[in-house]
Amino acid sequence: MLAITSLEIENFRCFERLRVDGLTQVSLVVGENNTGKTALLEAIEAVFAEDAPFMPVRASIARGELADGAPPDRLEIDIRHWFFGHALEVGGRFELRATGDRNRVLSRTLARGAPEPGSANSSSRQLLLQEKRGGAGTTTYSLNLDGNLVAPSIAALASFGLRLSPPIGFVGTDRITNTPLAKLWSNVVLTPAEDRTIQALRLVEPRIERVAIFESAGTARAQVLLKGASTPVPIGTLGEGTSRLLGLALTLSQTSGGLLLVDEIELGLHWSIMTGVWQFLIETARAFNVQLVATTHSKDCIEAIAELTRSAPDLAEQVSVHRLERGHESTTRLDANRIAEYVRMDLEAR
Repeated sequence: MLAITSLEIENFRCFERLRVDGLTQVSLVVGENNTGKTALLEAIEAVFAEDAPFMPVRASIARGELADGAPPDRLEIDIRHWFFGHALEVGGRFELRATGDRNRVLSRTLARGAPEPGSANSSSRQLLLQEKRGGAGTTTYSLNLDGNLVAPSIAALASFGLRLSPPIGFVGTDRITNTPLAKLWSNVVLTPAEDRTIQALRLVEPRIERVAIFESAGTARAQVLLKGASTPVPIGTLGEGTSRLLGLALTLSQTSGGLLLVDEIELGLHWSIMTGVWQFLIETARAFNVQLVATTHSKDCIEAIAELTRSAPDLAEQVSVHRLERGHESTTRLDANRIAEYVRMDLEAR
């Protein structure tokens, strides 16, 4: 059974309330800019990793939600942005609930600590973040005097989700640099995932023969050997699409038995190869038992899936599209049979 088939969000980031039903092995979330597509992925990430309390910090780092004036050796997160309305108010609370292979629940509430001895001023009490997850009790984290959460270092949180069991990967909109690519590559060399990765890259550049990603003298390098060439070239010379697809393929292979979240999946990828990209993603997700949830604001992505329903209907059955609209408390779901109809009707998905 899939890890997550439905999700309920209450007072998390831009969502006062939202319900998503019918998530499949591969789910695509579509919607206009600023409708909360990224926040939806972050909600799935947080509730899936409910036993990892600092997982939402990854999203805060990516968004730049860091406190001003913090010492250079300390990571302080401005957690106001986790709550609908962006305010630190006593009693403020968000809750995430998911069903699937099991029920998952994660809630966080802002409260005041006990007063200092001899003090009657309640506003001077330390602000607390109280967390409840699953069937466990309450865990309390003390915020500093500015109301910020002191978290582990950025280095400690790097690729943290991939080390969980089951793992969770998040591919954002930033280009993956060579250093994390080298770490991912080291786990697939001489495995079936290496061959799958190279086959995926050939969707962008058919001349690719071999790939080498390594660290030497403190510097990471990613190189490819093209057919007929005597020396390799840096992968960056082949364009953003090659690097994007490499990051997707490697992260997908590292989330076996878990969950992969991809923001703006179409970035750097030309519309002409999107059907092949979807076929690769679906086949690999099935092979490694990965649930994939991605976002897009590109209609090309939906058209590519519609094409897949015609050329490989057995693969398309694993796919659902969920339209997110501002102000709506639930998404609109399209299964494989309705995706092609959606495209034919020329409904605007941007």
